[in-house]
Amino acid sequence: MDYKKLFDQYLLLVNRLMPKPPLPPVIGIDIGTSSIKAVELARAAGGVEVRHWAIEPLTGTDTKSALKKIGERLRFNGQTLVCAVFGKGTLIRYVDLPRMPLEDLRKSYIYDLDKYFPFDPKSIYTDCSILDPENKDKKMLVLLAAVKKEMVDERLKLFKEAGLELSSVTINSIAIANAFRRLGPSVNASGKAKAVLDIGGSASCLMIFKDSSPRFARDIFVGSHELTKKIANALGVNEAQAEALKLAPGEKLAQVLEACDMPINTLITEIRLSMDYYMTEKNVQVDELFLSGGGSLLKGMSDVFAKNLGLPVKIWNPLESGYLKVPAASGEIQNYAAQFGVALGLGL
Repeated sequence: MDYKKLFDQYLLLVNRLMPKPPLPPVIGIDIGTSSIKAVELARAAGGVEVRHWAIEPLTGTDTKSALKKIGERLRFNGQTLVCAVFGKGTLIRYVDLPRMPLEDLRKSYIYDLDKYFPFDPKSIYTDCSILDPENKDKKMLVLLAAVKKEMVDERLKLFKEAGLELSSVTINSIAIANAFRRLGPSVNASGKAKAVLDIGGSASCLMIFKDSSPRFARDIFVGSHELTKKIANALGVNEAQAEALKLAPGEKLAQVLEACDMPINTLITEIRLSMDYYMTEKNVQVDELFLSGGGSLLKGMSDVFAKNLGLPVKIWNPLESGYLKVPAASGEIQNYAAQFGVALGLGL
């Protein structure tokens, strides 16, 4: 008789019957170029609940002070902390590989890093995910991600100096993908794809989704800071006033949009090129574009995008899906919902 096998089965049974300790809340922390957004998510009856949230403006380059203020407001105390990096030095690839378990994939793809990324393999952190794990085809679609080590190490150092410990670091576009998969519109069986443009401070991230799964990602280095500067210069106001005009232009809407004409046209051109490439490569039509991030709050932008791209364009509110419970005490987050895509994706 194999007593060791019997004992292992006994331990497995006991482990299943033992009550599991509740998972700690998770705080997703989105460190942008103009502000830090953070949201605490926790398991609740029937789903996930928004416990606390905060936005803290960044003054100059003093990110550490802003992060400490976020910590004081959210009372960091044993929660799992997750953040992201973005921009140059991050890269995502979508590749078809022979089907294998994830464990085997992780052991094998690292030998071909120089084939997938234009970086010295010793200079990056990398990871992978199988996007179609349930498919029975011999080939599988794999997402490969790489980040320059210095970017992650700087983020870890920032949190350590603020007296905090990070649990994991990812890429902004991965966080957006997490959020859109759970909090985006339900995908019908039309076979068409949907796109999300997250407009951050210094850069925008375009992602295309099919069957709720990310299939294309690209950074476009035009962001809301450029919009603010154009408004300030054209209307002769300071940047704080220009920010206010982006949200509530009133009678100056036409002037504000005219001031932003060049960066908006650059975004439209890059989006069109990306969509044309994806549609030609995959023979899949993109039938809807969603805007998120602080830059998406520029009044009239969605109409300009829709007119020039020839498809429906909407501001994405990730809190409208009903997946997340938002208690009355956290209700004010709805006013900033479009800016919380990355933080919510990190928390999820």
